[in-house]
Amino acid sequence: MPRYFFDFMDTGEAYPDCYGTELPDCDSAKIETVMALMEIAKVALHDQDYRELAFKVRDESGKPLLQMVLNLEMLTD
Repeated sequence: MPRYFFDFMDTGEAYPDCYGTELPDCDSAKIETVMALMEIAKVALHDQDYRELAFKVRDESGKPLLQMVLNLEMLTD
């Protein structure tokens, strides 16, 4: 089974994935990325008004496969 690496970025701070996750295919990696961003978004604006969350997904050879970015901004009157 292929291994995918999910490098996380949080408003400019990079957190590389050194271990990876075995998944059946790239579509499964896309689903994992969306689910992870949704979980992080639940608490992302707890102490800030703006966050940019992103995952860069790469394969075992290091080849970039996809990037997903979620911008969260709290707007008040």
